[in-house]
Amino acid sequence: MAFPGLAQGAGSGGMALDLAVETSVDVRSNPQLDVVNPQRVDEISSAFSFGFLTETRSQKLSLGGGISLRGSDGPGGGGVANGVVDPFLALRYLRQVRDASLSFDARMQETDLTQTDPGEFAVMIPTGSAKQRSYSAEINMRWRETAPLGFGVLAGFQKAAFIDGSAFGQGGQALSGTTRHRFDFLARLDLDAAHHLTTTLGYRVFGQEAAAGRRESFQLNSVYQIDRPRVPFAIKLGYITTEAGHQLSGLVARHLALPNGAARAGIGAARATTGGRYVTGHLHYETVFSRGLFEASVNRKLTSSDQDDSEQISTAMGLQYRIDATPLDGFAVGIDWAEAKNTHSGLTTMNRILTVSYTRQMGREVDFNIGLRRRDVRDSVTGARQSNEIFMSLTRKFRTHF
Repeated sequence: MAFPGLAQGAGSGGMALDLAVETSVDVRSNPQLDVVNPQRVDEISSAFSFGFLTETRSQKLSLGGGISLRGSDGPGGGGVANGVVDPFLALRYLRQVRDASLSFDARMQETDLTQTDPGEFAVMIPTGSAKQRSYSAEINMRWRETAPLGFGVLAGFQKAAFIDGSAFGQGGQALSGTTRHRFDFLARLDLDAAHHLTTTLGYRVFGQEAAAGRRESFQLNSVYQIDRPRVPFAIKLGYITTEAGHQLSGLVARHLALPNGAARAGIGAARATTGGRYVTGHLHYETVFSRGLFEASVNRKLTSSDQDDSEQISTAMGLQYRIDATPLDGFAVGIDWAEAKNTHSGLTTMNRILTVSYTRQMGREVDFNIGLRRRDVRDSVTGARQSNEIFMSLTRKFRTHF
């Protein structure tokens, strides 16, 4: 489901209301990525969404949400929830006064695992017949933002649960609900106009319904940044202590302004809690030409799994190419590939999505989209699984500023 964006807002004051209706038809060969019994699912749905924004010079409040009406058929249609589905609600509040700011974000969302948005591509997306219901809230306070020495505090909470079916993660393991708590204290020191040092001390707590107790970790991260004209430069160092051991990381990053685009690059190394050593880094390049866009990215990092908090080394690559054949017609091709390896068990999961689409702008606020999508998932336990999809949608947006 697509939700209206209100980032442009109403300038320094006023209110804005965005509404959208998206009607789509999808045919999927194996949306549950079932190895034993793949089944086709035919769906028709209408998604209704809204976004509301009100702001002044010092405050901003936005509210967004939506629901879908869905009907499904085909051999696998019985495994998909129909009727009123996929509720979503998000709230954001921001207040800025002099050299201090306060922001609050809260979000609730429920989705079928078979309806995972390809735009939220990740190396390990849960699969199965369940619904995933998630809640999150975060509050962020900053003060002395214009002073040479500034501080900040961030506190956050996330909860995810799987209902009305089964959910599976890496290696086909059954997934259960999780909770995460986060607390960060930040200190920023401006050495001069071009040199900045930021240090963050963090505390994390992870809990899982299927496991007794909870896991705690402490983090210390520092970033030294040099604001050079056209070529910003940064050095990042990180230390994490967990019940399983210690994790160390370092990265050198640069931003480059090129004649035909922009690039961000970084190279580093990380030591896992197992003692293993890995090369990490990232590369992102984007160029906009007269009738299109090209974007390429590579990212490799040592991180924790969203599903069970286990340590993993993940590698992701993406290519996006869009060309505007006419002012109203556009074609797009996207390839996303990612792989994650558990540093303790050695279990490896690969996820790949290929998308080809055509978009036609039928009016100022009306878009028609049709395309093909193929998804491949493979891990060292359950083997290879595939899903093919044909999709078609018509979106109408309504925008009002007052």
